[in-house]
Amino acid sequence: MKAMILGTGRIGRGFVSELLHANQVEITYFDASPVMVDKLNEKKEYTIHVLGAEELNTHMEGVRAHLFYDIDALCSCWKEADFLFTACGGKNMGNVGETLAKAFKRLVEENAVHVSNIVTCENWIDPAKDVKEAIVSNLNEEERKLFEENVGVSESVIMCTGTGAPDPDKVTNEMDTWVQNMRYLPIDRDRIKGEIPQWEYVEFVTDFGDLLKQKIYTNNTSVATVSYLGKLKGLTYVADSANDPEIEPILDQVYEEINYALIHGMGINEESQLKFSKTAKAKYTDRAIVDLVTRIARDPIRKLGPQDRFIGPMRIALSAGIKPKAIALGAAAALYFDNPEDRDALRLKEIREAKGIDYILETISEIDPQGEIAVLIKEAIVELKAKGWIKEGASA
Repeated sequence: MKAMILGTGRIGRGFVSELLHANQVEITYFDASPVMVDKLNEKKEYTIHVLGAEELNTHMEGVRAHLFYDIDALCSCWKEADFLFTACGGKNMGNVGETLAKAFKRLVEENAVHVSNIVTCENWIDPAKDVKEAIVSNLNEEERKLFEENVGVSESVIMCTGTGAPDPDKVTNEMDTWVQNMRYLPIDRDRIKGEIPQWEYVEFVTDFGDLLKQKIYTNNTSVATVSYLGKLKGLTYVADSANDPEIEPILDQVYEEINYALIHGMGINEESQLKFSKTAKAKYTDRAIVDLVTRIARDPIRKLGPQDRFIGPMRIALSAGIKPKAIALGAAAALYFDNPEDRDALRLKEIREAKGIDYILETISEIDPQGEIAVLIKEAIVELKAKGWIKEGASA
C-alpha cells in the first residue's frame, strides 16, 4: 500500500510516518518549503525518536520528497496512492484543497482516477469539510462527480505530541524528530471509500461524531491554558507549567468545566470524556515530553477565535449551566501573550494597546464585549493582575 504525506512537520514526518512505517506502507512526502524538501532528499533518512522509550525508535530510509505545488509530482504519486494524509495546519486547508483540485483535474485528464482517501491530521474544527469544500469548488460538474464517487475525505484525531530534541546539542541529523509514546490514530470510518485497511495502531471508528471537537476542547483547551499561564509566570516548558503548584489547580478546574460542558452540553459519553481528560492531564504533566510553552501558545489570534479552544467551550459550558471561570483564565492569559518572535503575538499586543480588550473580544472572538463570556474573561484579567501574573504595566 502507498501513501502521500502532505506536510513534513513533527506530526507528518514524525507521528503519522511512524504508524504508516509500522504497517509497511510506502510513503512519499510533500511540503511547501523548498528548504525542507531539499533537506529530506539530501539526507534520505532520519530517525523518529520516542520520548522515554528509545527502544521504540523508527528509522526511516529511502526518503523521497517533492514540493507540494509540483502538480506533476502530486498527480504522478496520486495515481498510485491509496491514502493522502494532510498535516499542514488547519488554517491551510483551503490552499491544500485548491492544489489537490489541480492534481485531481490532471488525474481526470489522464483517465487515472481511482478509489483513494484523503485523511486530515489537523488540530482544527472540521478540517475534512474545509479541504473537501476547497477541492470541489475548484472542479467542474463532471470532475466533482468523479471525485465524489472515488475519493473519500475523512479526518483523524491526533492524540500524540511531536516535539523538538530534548537535547539539541546531541542532534546529528537535523531531520530527526521526537514523538510522544502514543501509537494510536482514530480515523472516521464512515467517510472512507473502498476497503478498510487492517492497520496496527490505527482504528477506523464508526459513529466518529464529535470526537475531534472532544479532543480539541479537552486537550487543546487545557494545554493552551497551562501554556499561556506558564508564559505569564516566566516558565519555559509545558510540563513545568502543568505541574506548577499555582497552575495545576487551575488545570484541574479546567477539566472539571470541560467535562461538565461536553457531557451535558454536547451529549458526550461520560465515561469516554472522563478518560479523555485523565489521559490529557497525564500527557501534559509528563516531564519526559519536552515541549515549549511558546510553541503551544503561538498563533494566539486564531486561538481566541469564536469556535476555537477558549470561546467555543465557554459557550457550551454556559449553555450547560456552568460558569467556565478556569477556561476564562486561559483566555485572559492568551490576550496578554507576549513573544517578540511570534508575529501574531506582536499583532495582538499592538491591537490590545491601541484599541483595548473589548475591541479584541468583539472583532476577533466575535462576542458581545458586555456579554457573559466577556465579563468572565475580564474578571479573569483582574484576577491575574491581582496575582501579579499580568504586570500592572500591561495595557488594558
